[in-house]
Amino acid sequence: MLAETEILPDSPSLPQGFRMVRGPGMRVWVLREGASPTPDVDLWDRWIRGGEGRVLADPGGRAPVYQIEGEGIGRVVLRSFHHGGLFGKLLGNRFLGAGRFLAELRVSEAIRREGVPTPEVLALYLRRTGGGVCRGWILTRYVPGGGNLRQWAEAGLPGKSERHRVLRLAARTVSTLHAAGCLHPDLNLSNLLLVPDGMFVLDLDGAFVEPSLGVRARTDTFLRLYRSLAKVMHTDEPLSVRDRWVFVKAYADGNREDSRALWRYLGSRWSLARARSRLSRRVRRVIHGTSV
Repeated sequence: MLAETEILPDSPSLPQGFRMVRGPGMRVWVLREGASPTPDVDLWDRWIRGGEGRVLADPGGRAPVYQIEGEGIGRVVLRSFHHGGLFGKLLGNRFLGAGRFLAELRVSEAIRREGVPTPEVLALYLRRTGGGVCRGWILTRYVPGGGNLRQWAEAGLPGKSERHRVLRLAARTVSTLHAAGCLHPDLNLSNLLLVPDGMFVLDLDGAFVEPSLGVRARTDTFLRLYRSLAKVMHTDEPLSVRDRWVFVKAYADGNREDSRALWRYLGSRWSLARARSRLSRRVRRVIHGTSV
């Protein structure tokens, strides 16, 4: 349990270039040097209430994501930390301690150094509400000119040429993420942002870095993305075999041995992915009272 006035220790382990500022009412900021807004309680509290920003058209996440024009820092994005799954319904944005908030900051900085395209983190805002419970928000640099892959898919998959272009972009982005040793446990379509010259990885909450990633860990990511696409497209097979091969080949970047190994391993798991997708849809239909 946290001490009555403690959110973070006096000297927490922060990435290089960040500093901690304590505020009144058990509030703490972790700020990027020279690039963060002022640690002003009234300003930040207005931001988290949505008073000075707009909700992005499709946050695609567990809580509203606000786009804000920050004085002196330009356009930024503010997101609340929330539990996912069953815990999300029970706990919402309540956490014991600030470890999860700091973990996302550390992972973001580590993989950006390795060339992974992900928005620059400008600040964390942490607030203790009693009983050891903490709430947290993360402020990142706005990435202009894009929509996420969920929006892309909801508009209807384009023709082969454009579809394959986007699949290759997604595959290379995931490959870069894995090359940095990063596993993203919630890498769905909403967390890949398509921009004119590439793709960004969003929302690293829960992501972690491992020394090396095996075939199973990497293909788990592929299947998670595939289930996400199947859910959006309301079909068990949103992509053809050729489409899937285009993705795997681009991910392996010309390494025939790696692409074949991944393809063989995936072949034994497609049927399981389809079964899970069917079961998920059937459960949703039953919950919503429609016929199966």
